Amino acid sequence: MRPLKTLLPPVFLAGWCCAAIGAIWQIQMRPGDSTLVLTAAILLSASLVASRYALKLSFTTAPMMYLSLLGLFHLGVVVPWALGLYDIERTPWFIPYGLSKGLILIIYSILAYQLGLFAALIKDGHWIKPNVTCVSLEDTRVFIAGIALFAIGEIMFYIGLVHLDPAGYYRLSYSETFRLRAETDPRFFATGIMFSFIGLCMAVAGASKRQMRVVYLCAAISFSTLFYLGFRGPALIAVLIVYAVAHKKGLRFPHWLPWAAAAVLLVAVPVESVAREQPLNRYAILTSLRQMNILDGPAELGSAIRPLVETTALIGPGDYRYGSTYLRAIKGILPNMAFRWEAPVTESLDELPPNQWITAIVDPWAHKNYGGIGFSGIAEPYMNFGLGGVIGYFLLLSFLLVRLEQISIRSSYALATWALVLGPLVVASTRNDSSNVMRPVVWGLICLGLVRATKLLSGWGKGRSLRSETRE
Repeated sequence: MRPLKTLLPPVFLAGWCCAAIGAIWQIQMRPGDSTLVLTAAILLSASLVASRYALKLSFTTAPMMYLSLLGLFHLGVVVPWALGLYDIERTPWFIPYGLSKGLILIIYSILAYQLGLFAALIKDGHWIKPNVTCVSLEDTRVFIAGIALFAIGEIMFYIGLVHLDPAGYYRLSYSETFRLRAETDPRFFATGIMFSFIGLCMAVAGASKRQMRVVYLCAAISFSTLFYLGFRGPALIAVLIVYAVAHKKGLRFPHWLPWAAAAVLLVAVPVESVAREQPLNRYAILTSLRQMNILDGPAELGSAIRPLVETTALIGPGDYRYGSTYLRAIKGILPNMAFRWEAPVTESLDELPPNQWITAIVDPWAHKNYGGIGFSGIAEPYMNFGLGGVIGYFLLLSFLLVRLEQISIRSSYALATWALVLGPLVVASTRNDSSNVMRPVVWGLICLGLVRATKLLSGWGKGRSLRSETRE
């Protein structure tokens, strides 16, 4: 008799196939929006279950982290609405009709992504977890360079923050911070956040068990500062990456910790959404708690559905950008090195990055006042190449994330690469555009490459000195 463990994976795969066939059938039937929402939610759940129990991917692997956040950021508000569990009047921007095109793209993206995972792991049939004890994931050089970069980034960030409002920088609200960043020189502020994250990724990848205490302290400093100022995305992703890398290095945490953190965030995220626009005091916190609904957190995180739906309404076969948004993101990698800072001037809406473009069209007041509605990791490939672009993008992305995962624990440098690529990718690309991904990824890899080069050069120098001593 075959053991239960060998029988379950085919059952989970069959369940996913049934969910996939049902999703395609629902698309052809063109049902109402709420039915499509539940179809997408069932397909996402089936994909997570199949990936976890058939492909043996844990939730701290790159493919699973991306898929989980892709679903959360696009379905976080529409699923509670479709189930009748959430009052949509709490989210004024959400209009419960005209969602079908966006929901169909979500379904196709999940299908393509999961098929890419199956294709990438078809040789072994499932994910084979590498043996962490076979390689060293500690490198003092990487750790020290990471801590140094983190310190430089934090100093730059605080200088930039004080420069925004020297008299009242500690009282700035979230919207005031965005306004001042647009009206004054924001380079130290934004670059400081980027370099502190790069340093944190490198430090955790190279740290020993004792040095991890320093990394945890740095992560706590970064999280508390950014979360206090209202920058929840960068704050949360830094902590998530540190946790995932520590887990890959064999460090174990209590099993209840992720669940406790999720419970805290269900309260903290909606409270912070109100408190970050007011002076932090007891009254603001109590007011936020009284007004809070436990589903406000997922609903706010699920706001990527809005730019996706708006983009499908605005962009058709004759309006595709054919890769121009990605080229613009590549150009944005280079820093602004001018001695006197000037805000970039664009001649037309089409020259704006996708997140600013959609805001300028659907919410001109927010754009004029330096606000934004974000973007969507599904909307950008659709904006460039249509449905074929979405399917191709997610097939390729899942395949690349599996390959990234497979090399992630070969060395501290490989683990740092994993963190530097995945961090911006899972947050910025799922609820923003590629211009927010490429710059931190490229600069992070440049910094890591420089550290690697110094190690190789020092080893080469030592080798030459030893050879010369031997000849003498």
